[in-house]
This record gives sequence, C-alpha cells and structure tokens, in this order.
Amino acid sequence: MKKTVGVLSGLVVAVAAIGTAGAWYTGKQLPEVLEQAMAQANVQLKQSSGLSGKVTLELASLESHLFSSTAHYRVKVTELQGADASQSFELGFVDQIEHGPLPWSRVKALKLMPVMAASNYALEKDAFTAEWFAASGEVPPVFGQSSLGYDGSTDGTLIMPPMQVTEVGGATTKFSGLAIQASGTRDGEQIKFSGAAPSFSLDLVDKEIGPLKIELKNLSLDGNLTKTPYGFYVGSTNMILDQFSAAKGEEQKVLLLKQLEQSSESQADGDQFGGKIVYKVGDINFDGRSVGSSAMVWNMKNIDMPAMQALLIWYQSRLPEFQAAAEQGQVLPSLPMTETEKAQVNANVQQLLAAKPQIALEDFSFKTANGESHFKLSVDLGKPSSLELPSAELYKQMITQVQSTLQLSKPMIGDLAALQARLEGQSDAQVLAQQASQAGEMVGMMAVQSQMATVQGNDILTNVSYADGMVDFNGQKMTVEQFASLIMANLGAMSPREG
Repeated sequence: MKKTVGVLSGLVVAVAAIGTAGAWYTGKQLPEVLEQAMAQANVQLKQSSGLSGKVTLELASLESHLFSSTAHYRVKVTELQGADASQSFELGFVDQIEHGPLPWSRVKALKLMPVMAASNYALEKDAFTAEWFAASGEVPPVFGQSSLGYDGSTDGTLIMPPMQVTEVGGATTKFSGLAIQASGTRDGEQIKFSGAAPSFSLDLVDKEIGPLKIELKNLSLDGNLTKTPYGFYVGSTNMILDQFSAAKGEEQKVLLLKQLEQSSESQADGDQFGGKIVYKVGDINFDGRSVGSSAMVWNMKNIDMPAMQALLIWYQSRLPEFQAAAEQGQVLPSLPMTETEKAQVNANVQQLLAAKPQIALEDFSFKTANGESHFKLSVDLGKPSSLELPSAELYKQMITQVQSTLQLSKPMIGDLAALQARLEGQSDAQVLAQQASQAGEMVGMMAVQSQMATVQGNDILTNVSYADGMVDFNGQKMTVEQFASLIMANLGAMSPREG
C-alpha cells in the first residue's frame, strides 16, 4: 500500500513539475508568439481591407506571470468610405491567457490534449462601446475562447450574445446572437469554420414608407479553405438562410423569401485560379401568393493569380482616388501615373489577359408553377497586341468570344401576368386564365415581329454569339455595327412616342 501511495505521489509531483515547466516555457515564448500573430493578422487585414476601410491590430500591453498572462489589444478602424477621420474609432480587447500544457479551462471541459496556451478574450467597455454593452445586458458584445497548439494550430469559438436595442421613436432591433467555431493550421494555411445565428429582426417607422418590419431566421455558414502562395484562399464556403421577410407600408404586405443559399467552390491549378458561385432562392412569396423560385450560377476560370495579386495591391494603393471618382459617378478615374507605374500596370493587365480568362453567367433561371426561363452569358478574353490601340480595335482583340442564350417560357410569363392581376384585385378564374394565355402569346408575337427572337413551342428564344469581329444573331451573320444598329432600331420602335 505504501509503495502504491509513493508511486501515485511521485506521479502527481512529476505532472506538477511538467505543468510548471510548460507554463514557464509558455510565458517566455508568449511575447514573440503574440507579436508574430499580430503581424500575420495585419497582413490578412490589409489584403481584405479597402472597401470598408483600413483595419489594424496591435498589442497594447502584456503582463506575464507563471501560469497566466493578461494581454490588451487595440483594433483601429480608419479611412471608412464616405466617412471623415472623426468617425474612425478604436476597440479594446482584453485577453486572459492560460499557459499550457494543460490550461484549467480546457481541463474543466475535458479537453486534455496539451496546448501552448488557452485564450479567453472579450471586448472592453468604454465610452464608444457602452451602448453595445447596454444592448447585450452588460455581457461583452464580442467574446470567445481559443487555443494555440505547439504546432502553431488554432481552435476556438467567437460569440456574440443576444442583443436588443429600442431607439427613440420606437424602432426596435432584436438579435438572437451568433456563434462561430473556427480552426486553422500554422500561419492560417488551412482554415475551417462554421457558425449559426437563429434570428434577427428590425421594426421601425420610416417617414417616407411608413412602418417597416424585416426578419431573418436561421442563418448558418461554414467553410473549408486553403491559402495559396499568393495569399488567396481557395476551397468551399456555404451560407444558408431559412427565411427572409419584409413588410412595409400601412397595408404591411409581406415579401417572403425561403431557402436562400449561397455556395462557392474555388481551386488553384498552378498559378491559375477558377471557381463557381451559386445563389438560390427556393421560394418567393408576396402578399400570401406564390411567385416562384430562382437560381443563379457564376463561373470563372483561367485567372492568373500573380497578375491579379499585383493589380489588387496597386488598386489598394490608389483606393482613395477610386473612391473619390465613384462618389462623383465616374466608373474609372483619370489617374496620374509615372511611366514606370503605367508600364507595370499594363504588364500586369497583359499577363492577366494572356491566361485567356473566362467569366460566365452559367445560368440564371426563374421558375413559376407552369414554366421556367433561363439566361446564359459567357465572355472569353485574350491578350491584345497593345493596350494603346484605338478602342474599337482594342475591344476586338481583347474580347475573343461572347455567347448568350435567352429562353423565355410563355407559361411563366402568363403566371406572372396572372399574379399581377390578382394583386390588382382580379379574382375571376376565367379572366385570369385568359390574361395569362394572352400575355405569353403577345410577348412571343412581338419578339418574332421585331426579329429579336424566334418561337419554338412554348419557348421564346434568342441566341447571340460573337467571334472574330462578327455577330451571329439568331442565325443571321452581321458585323458588330450592324448588330448595334438593329438593336437600337428595335428599341426605338418599342419606345413610346409623344403626341
């Protein structure tokens, strides 16, 4: 018995010694690890910033002890689009860091795999965030836990608690909260995440449109991404929203969308990037009446990543000028550039085009009870001999091929015409059926008479393809100029005349 007790006592002492030594090691390594993490985070933030402002993260202070440390971080948000410097802000976070190898918070959760450190962070309350704390019942509006493995991997959870805000005037916002789980390998080479938010609602009265109610239910998201050598992430992401509803005005007619989905798949092949994005709405309903469903699929391929990365870096360096041009309604600003800068940008654009990128709206569909329509468009690009060519010749060389198909379902057009009549108060079934039939036939007849389309059975079809400077429009070959004249003539014939 004494021997057994001695063995157990020795084991406890050994574990305690190992834990103390590990904690001491973590405390010594922690400053360097945190500085590296700050630097890596700022690189990622710089790559993703631009449209919403500049975000930087810094370690404000670190107090280290044997078994734990306390870190304070500062998140600075500046250069917000459309905002002046006075509207920039800072957020403070406090992080209680437990040293490994067996942090007590993980032991309590029966997570017994040794880690370097366990982090317990939370947003700090100050004058700027006081209203957020009030909305969340004085629970930190953002908090979470994460662990850092000895191999550099991370695993953690970010939480936004339930919040409710009632503003002067009666506007009410309710948020059920958000939880995101994420894990990653060293330096973020691979990232996996998943999250969910049960509900969000907004109830207010607008001076122009009257009462407005918006509600979202059951948002979920997940992703599995791998970082390429050029900083881009490829892989899969998915976001699903069970229901979105909006009701406005005194009548409070409800627009209801169900089964909203967005999914993406992307991959890298050497220096080239390709991917697909899918959008779906499973059910569209207005004022209690079914409208239909819709889906859209975008595809891109042969995107040269080194050239794209260089152009994005250049774009970020000139972002204020692009933003100023956008505020003035200009698509592209007239940027003063040195000869060296201009030559480099032109070289990157030519490198991008040399890969022969293709961007395609693979399918845009709309389906009602009795019909389904589709639109498809693909554009293939190529490298011109020079970017200094006259516009007409430049576009001819740069746009190598265009293909477009429009298939309109006459029964679908009829369904939409009948729906409009119902919303306007028509309830006679015979009248509704007649209006539905006439609507589809009328559109088909107008399309044929204008030579804009052909009719095959219940489908109105238009096919346009372009290559080598020539357009094939529903089987008729013509130049780009002739095609443009035909379209303008038909648009002019369809426009209402005065008098």
